[in-house]
Amino acid sequence: MAKIETLAATSKPSWIVQIPTPLWLIGLVILALGVNVLLQTSAVVQHRLTGEILIVAGFAFSIWAAVTFRMHRAQLKPSSDAHTTVVASGPFLVSRNPMYLGNVVTGIGAALVAGTWLMWAVPLVLFLLDHFVIIPFEERSMERTFGAAFSAYKNRVRRWV
Repeated sequence: MAKIETLAATSKPSWIVQIPTPLWLIGLVILALGVNVLLQTSAVVQHRLTGEILIVAGFAFSIWAAVTFRMHRAQLKPSSDAHTTVVASGPFLVSRNPMYLGNVVTGIGAALVAGTWLMWAVPLVLFLLDHFVIIPFEERSMERTFGAAFSAYKNRVRRWV
């Protein structure tokens, strides 16, 4: 745990921050599926229809947030220090991190579809990476760039929901 806190406390982006969360999600899903095939694990908690709905909803929420970012010409790269604006419209009215939230929801959907214990680790690992490493790095960068404006936004809008 100390290593995660150390990574989050640095101002230079770690390799973890430089890999976009959607790539983390895809990589973790592929890894979990591969190990599940090798070990021939069975489902522990599975509900295919709900999982499929959550995959679509999470993906759509992330896309909505990315489009909103693009409309404001905001930087999508998590390790960037070049910020042009604090985006506080669209999905950013309900979550400071709707793209990350959408990815975690997509991971939960994938876990429900597959149902295996290892696939359930995917959204958990993704949440931990986002919450303790990637988001703190981004928030420090935003605070350095926008100061009180970003602090006011943080006070208005929760990190997740």
